[in-house]
Amino acid sequence: MKKLFILLTLIMASCTLSNEEKAEKLVKETLKDYLYHPDSYEPISIKVDSMFIDVTTIEPIMEISDEIKDLMFKINRCKREIKSAESSMDIWVPNGYSSQYSRGEYARAKREKEEAKSDLDKYIKKLSEQLASLKENVAKYHKGKFTGWAVSHRFRSLNGAGSMTIPGEMIFFCNEEFTTCVGYEVDKFENFAKILKAVDEATSDEDIMDYFKDNSFLL
Repeated sequence: MKKLFILLTLIMASCTLSNEEKAEKLVKETLKDYLYHPDSYEPISIKVDSMFIDVTTIEPIMEISDEIKDLMFKINRCKREIKSAESSMDIWVPNGYSSQYSRGEYARAKREKEEAKSDLDKYIKKLSEQLASLKENVAKYHKGKFTGWAVSHRFRSLNGAGSMTIPGEMIFFCNEEFTTCVGYEVDKFENFAKILKAVDEATSDEDIMDYFKDNSFLL
């Protein structure tokens, strides 16, 4: 009986996959929908670390960041339109000798200023809401307790034309049981991490906006 127990223990141990093996199996399956030529997939290295984040906040943070950049662009455009309209109003300001044409041009410029000001107020309000939402999601991202596994993975696969094998590097976030995961290209996730750092270190909304002004190419 003792020998049988030992034998069963050895069999069970041999059937138990390591975290790296579980991760590689899941990642390979996930990459089937990502790679141009899944059959050309060749793993190079894989590293598994514990993670303490809320993965569900990653996409919202990226989407909110894009929205913030778009709103900041629109706000700057409105400010330019207001300045241009004010310049036109100065040129066509009515006086006792104003023609019907000049009065019409002044009215047009005034209307454009009012419309741009209305849009500006709307965008500023929306920006404030999005900044609050960004900070809220970043706070949720830092879970502070074990939530699964972060898997750093390097691999090779054929490019879209199927003519060249290229290296790839991605980071995957897997649940505790290695049954589901979501992956991001390392470069994209590094840019995402910079946003997290900027929000964490910011002391005001202006600090966050300054970051986006300086890094509008990210994501």
